[in-house]
Amino acid sequence: MKMNNRALLFPLLSILVVAVFAVGLGVIFILLHEISEWAVIGLGSALVVVVPGAAALGQRMVEKA
Repeated sequence: MKMNNRALLFPLLSILVVAVFAVGLGVIFILLHEISEWAVIGLGSALVVVVPGAAALGQRMVEKA
């Protein structure tokens, strides 16, 4: 049975995207830590507030449409 290459491509691509995002975010946190510990706390707090807020606004826009 011949396997479809796209069946492997999409899961591997999603893993790659998540890994690049995680490493990039980690590098940003490390660089901010060299500047100030409070910068790391500020960015972390902003992510905790902004990401769910953006998701809620997006959900509200989708429900209205």
